[in-house]
Amino acid sequence: MSGTKIEYTLRESHRAKRVILRVGVKGLEVVVPRRFGRRQLPDIIEDHRDWIEKELQRIQESPAVVAPQSINLLSIGNTWEVDYQALASSNDQFSVKENAANGLLVQGDIDDVPGVSLVLIEWLHGKAHAHLVPWLKVISQEVAIPFQKATVRGQATRWASCSQSGNISLNRSLLFLPARLVRHVFLHELCHIREANHAPGFWKHLSRFEPEFKGFESEVKKANGYVPDWVSLR
Repeated sequence: MSGTKIEYTLRESHRAKRVILRVGVKGLEVVVPRRFGRRQLPDIIEDHRDWIEKELQRIQESPAVVAPQSINLLSIGNTWEVDYQALASSNDQFSVKENAANGLLVQGDIDDVPGVSLVLIEWLHGKAHAHLVPWLKVISQEVAIPFQKATVRGQATRWASCSQSGNISLNRSLLFLPARLVRHVFLHELCHIREANHAPGFWKHLSRFEPEFKGFESEVKKANGYVPDWVSLR
C-alpha cells in the first residue's frame, strides 16, 4: 500500500450485495453487506485509491451546492415547492411525498445534500417518464414518424439519442427546458429515424417540420443553463 490513509465511515446494509464506495461532501462512505469480512476493506479501498482521491478533490473544488427550495419544470409549466423534514433515525434513507398543491416533502438526513439530490433525481426521473414519453408519442403521430420504444435516462452529455433500431432515449433533465426546445429535441431525434446521421438530407428533413431549426439547434446547445446544479450532484 502507498500514500496516506484514507478515512471513511462504515455502514452495514442488509440490502447490499457487494461493497459500495460512495464519495460525497462528508467524505468516503463504505457500505458493506452483513457478515462481510472487513479485513478485506483496506485492500479494496487501496485498489480504488485513484478514483477516491479524484472524487474527493472534485468535491472540494466544486462550488457549494444547496438543496433546492423549489423545482421549476419549465417544459410542463409546473413549479414544486420543496419542504424538508429531518428524521432522527433515517438510517440514510430518504423519501419524497407530493401533496395536491404542488408541494414536495423530503424526509431523511436533510444535511446530506448529495442524498437529498439523489432522491429528488429519482422523483424527477418518474416525472420525466410520465410526461416526456407520452409527449414524444404525440409529436411522433403529428409528423407521422413512428419509433420503436422510448426510455428515460440521465445522460451526461446528450439531451436525447436515437438508435438504429428506432429506440429513443430521453434525458430526464429535458423537463427543465422550455417546451419549445423539448419539442425541437423530439423532432430532431424522430428525424434520425429517417436519416441516421447529420448529412444534408437530415437537415432537409428536419426543416420540413421546423423551418427555424438552426435557431433551435443553437439554443439547445446552450440549454444546460436551465438545469440546476443539484441535478448533477452525486
